[in-house]
Amino acid sequence: MKLHRRSKNNKKPVIRQILDLIPRSILRNSIQKYQSDKGCHKYKTYDQLVALSFGQLGKCYTLSDISC
Repeated sequence: MKLHRRSKNNKKPVIRQILDLIPRSILRNSIQKYQSDKGCHKYKTYDQLVALSFGQLGKCYTLSDISC
């Protein structure tokens, strides 16, 4: 069995490459199942996923580390 090798993509930031690995259908199904966007107008579930992923990758300890 051959391993699938991904080519190195230098045109996208690392966080974008990681977020692209998450299938949109799984995220969409989870949002619908748990109604996580219900009542939200601006800050959606995907936005929170991006912010928390950025915080984890950047080794941020507080929310102010992300927002500055």
